[in-house]
Formats: sequence, C-alpha cells, structure tokens
Amino acid sequence: MAEAMLQTFEGQEKGTVTLPNSAFAVRPRQQAVYEAVKALLANQRQGTSSTKTRHEVSGSGKKPWRQKGTGRARAGTSTSPLWVGGGRSHGPRPRDYTMRIPKKIRRLALLSVLSDKAGRGAITVIDACPRMDAPKSKVFSDFWRRVAKDREKCLLVLAQFDENVFKSVRNLPRLAVTTVGNLNTYDAVRVGRVVFTAEALQAFEKAE
Repeated sequence: MAEAMLQTFEGQEKGTVTLPNSAFAVRPRQQAVYEAVKALLANQRQGTSSTKTRHEVSGSGKKPWRQKGTGRARAGTSTSPLWVGGGRSHGPRPRDYTMRIPKKIRRLALLSVLSDKAGRGAITVIDACPRMDAPKSKVFSDFWRRVAKDREKCLLVLAQFDENVFKSVRNLPRLAVTTVGNLNTYDAVRVGRVVFTAEALQAFEKAE
C-alpha cells in the first residue's frame, strides 16, 4: 500500500496519506509510457515545414549553355538543386504527425509513472492551495523550496484551473502546474516530484 507525505502549503508536516492502490500501486509498464510520450510529443508538431522543389522555385527553364564544347559541366536548368537558389531535393513537406493510442494505454502509462514515483517517495500531498487575489511568483518560489527536498523539478496538480496560480508559476523554471483533467504522462515523467492538493487527489481517484 503506497503512502505519501501530507503537509501544509507552508511546509508543516501533518502525517501521511494512503494512496489508492488502483492508481499508485500499478506495475509500471515501460512500453506504455514510451508510446504515450511519443504520441503526445508527435501530436504537438505542426507539420508545416515546407521547401520548394526544382519545379516550384522561380527561374527560367532555358538551358543555361549548350551541352558540349564549353568546358563546363552540362546543365539543363538554373533551378537544379545543385545550383545556388535552386530547388531543394528531398526537403521537408507539410505532413500530419498525429498519432493515436487507446485511452486505456494512455491511462496505464500515467498510472505507471505515478506508481513508480509513489514507490520512490516522490509523491507529496498538500492540504490546500491558497486562493490568490493576484499573481505572486515569490509565494510559489518559496513553496517549491519547501516541497522540493532535493531541489528537483516539481509538478503541482490542482483540482480546478486557477488563473492566478498558473500566472504565478509560469516563470518558475523548477515548478510547473496543471489540473487533474490535463495531467498527462509527459508532464509527470519529466519532473522529479508530483505534488497533489488533497482536493485534486480526490478528483483523480474519482476520474478512474
């Protein structure tokens, strides 16, 4: 049975929290994690890179000089890829990089990462996240120093979107924030510690 440290936002320890086995005691599947991360990164690619071929660049189709007798290499057009200003051979063309994987595999990949972190004591639960009237990065910078035992990157998971919290965290290089609904394998695997609010942990359990 996995457990996580429970503490306040100010860093005071309040004991431990028992994590649900269905989400934090799953046997990690490396292949599922690989497929989920690969698909997520591929789906972020725009696929709009494009170059012009020899038939698309501007230039005359006239033969630059006669075939023989000039002492120079034969040439048929100034738009050849061998010429400066010519077309690009085998260059990138617009394409769709979208990859689709089953919902169960995506879920298994996320649970695999969370279970691995729970087994290594890299899951923390805080009782609540303070409501803020305006963005204040210093508040969350200090919070990161309290929660990151080894100065590792941390991911704060909220139950619901809070604009002031997101704006407070977006300039901090070692702390990221997301919601339960947007939590994905890549966000979890690229940080050293995942921090749930108590409300977010309950919402995550219900989402299974």
